[in-house]
Amino acid sequence: MFQVSTPQSSEDWQAYYQLRWQVLRAPWGEPRGSEQDDMEQDSEHRFIKNKEGEVLGVARLHFNNHEQAQVRYMAVAEGNRNQHIGSRLLHELEKIAWVQNAGELVLFARERALEFYKRHGYELKEKAHLAYGDVQHFKMVKQKPCEPGWFRHPNWTQVLQNIWRESIPISDAMGIKVESYTDWQFTTSADLDANLNLHNTMFAGSIYSLATLTGWGATYLALKEAGLEGNIVLADANIKYLKPLTTDPRGCVDIQTCKGKLSDLETDGKASYVVPVTIYDGDNVVAEFEGQFVVKKITV
Repeated sequence: MFQVSTPQSSEDWQAYYQLRWQVLRAPWGEPRGSEQDDMEQDSEHRFIKNKEGEVLGVARLHFNNHEQAQVRYMAVAEGNRNQHIGSRLLHELEKIAWVQNAGELVLFARERALEFYKRHGYELKEKAHLAYGDVQHFKMVKQKPCEPGWFRHPNWTQVLQNIWRESIPISDAMGIKVESYTDWQFTTSADLDANLNLHNTMFAGSIYSLATLTGWGATYLALKEAGLEGNIVLADANIKYLKPLTTDPRGCVDIQTCKGKLSDLETDGKASYVVPVTIYDGDNVVAEFEGQFVVKKITV
């Protein structure tokens, strides 16, 4: 898995700026140095390297004022696109902005990137400047979501949280919440104190319920991504309990590991979706769950 980090060494900084220039300035004949501005020293810089130390993506965050932060210089190496590198960088910058109490994020996107930012909750405001005579930019803004981890389609995660609270009462009693939704994973959390047994560890049944709802939520979001609606039920499941859970209950779905053709819902009236869920206690894996969810077409 790619890790987001901050440039440290002089070699890191050289490679960081090299990629920024290579992607964002060189194609228009701009010289080295044009990829920097007078905000560099007052900004948060993040990049992603591979195991060989090659820089794959870069991005920067700075504050325009106490309420507004701005994302700039987002760039991913051409041969490494479609691997969620840009999403991981953007997610990291957003967390920094929200933790520092920014009320909104602003950026100026090129036309080819508009859909990418819309998926992550940014609203197109207006046509902005024209760079190099032919690269139109657009102002986009994202308001701080209810939860910092609601990164991709935060309106969907809000609806999902409401469905759990209103339609699945056990989720509210257990304190189960959507923690994050990104391009690559969906995670949840639960209130340990509401789920303790006489050994001061989490009930096995509570772990199972957390895993089930995490898988259910991942299925719901997958349907939304496909533009489909249906009734979701758990048809079959298995779970392995590996360790007691004593501190920090969390559920996690790696979206790429889910299997199934949700499009069958349109042709057959139902579809099957298999969702592996890992239950963590903080950073430690304590249970592994796999649920087979059946989605049935809604009939009026």
